[in-house]
Amino acid sequence: MINNYQCTEETGPKFWLVWDMPGTSIDNRQYSYITPVSELSSGREFLEVFDTEEELASRVDELKEQPGWYWLPENRIPNPPNPNIWEE
Repeated sequence: MINNYQCTEETGPKFWLVWDMPGTSIDNRQYSYITPVSELSSGREFLEVFDTEEELASRVDELKEQPGWYWLPENRIPNPPNPNIWEE
């Protein structure tokens, strides 16, 4: 199975998550952000896209079944950009 996502200038930057069952096995290499004019392809079972880091964090914590897991320094995306202020 191949999942694809094309990030465009119209969609703006996004945060993404790829994972397989069980969701509790997610690690910090399975999510990040994507900027316009980029494409993401994954052979994982699921590909999800989010507008904000908070939405991504909530989903990761839900799948991990560990509230606050994403926000731990070793799990958070390093220096996450604010995708709502992307500029060329």
